[in-house]
Amino acid sequence: MGPISRRGVALAAAALCVAALTAPARAGESTTVPASAALPAIPAYVARPAAAAARPAVLILHGCEGFNSRYARIADQLASQGYVAVAIDTLRPRDVRNACGERSGSRLEAAYARATLDWMRGLPGIDGARLAVLGYSMGAIAVLDLSDPFHPAAPPPGVLAAVAYYPACRNRTAANLRVPLLILIGDADDWTPAAPCLQLAAAGARLGRPMTIVPYPGATHAFNIDRPDRLAYGHRLQFDAAAASDAWRQSLTFLDRYLGAP
Repeated sequence: MGPISRRGVALAAAALCVAALTAPARAGESTTVPASAALPAIPAYVARPAAAAARPAVLILHGCEGFNSRYARIADQLASQGYVAVAIDTLRPRDVRNACGERSGSRLEAAYARATLDWMRGLPGIDGARLAVLGYSMGAIAVLDLSDPFHPAAPPPGVLAAVAYYPACRNRTAANLRVPLLILIGDADDWTPAAPCLQLAAAGARLGRPMTIVPYPGATHAFNIDRPDRLAYGHRLQFDAAAASDAWRQSLTFLDRYLGAP
């Protein structure tokens, strides 16, 4: 057998990453974030590393399609890297199956996220001073609502990093950014276009804000979801294995940088 090309190595690495994210989820803990005066109880999936020492934790926020097993697999993968991972279902408390037509969906998800982060800080095995949020699509917009609100506000206590996969960045103000932010987006995204995010990143760079953006050439919305090419609400969605692999690597590197090694 001849030597393996650099491209072959890259494709093999992408395949391994995708296989990990599409493998059956291991049994995490299904639980509930208690109700408060303002919000109902929130269904949650908690994945923990084997070590018992207090660990940094990541809150995972789903897209407008709602919670599904893919988010449990992401939690499992983060747990395998040493993080406590919590994925919440923000549609079930409202008995909504899909929020893709809602303008308020991300704001509600951000409110649920704040309540969940409050709850996470009190859980055993979590270092409440080392938290991060990781969101996809609608969940990524909720991440921006937490880390770059439309009106300047303090981020939730303990949140040191935010990762947003293909968010909508229009009308955001870089000066409001309070948490190191990583944006991962396709430059062919016709649902949440990359251009406003690139403009936000450029403004953040001028202000010295801790923001990183990685645009993937030719990648569409939901580029990391391994499903056949399709249209959703008139928008093209196409899986890109190489972009998915690199985005996951970027996410882990970013979390390690700002949360410290788990």
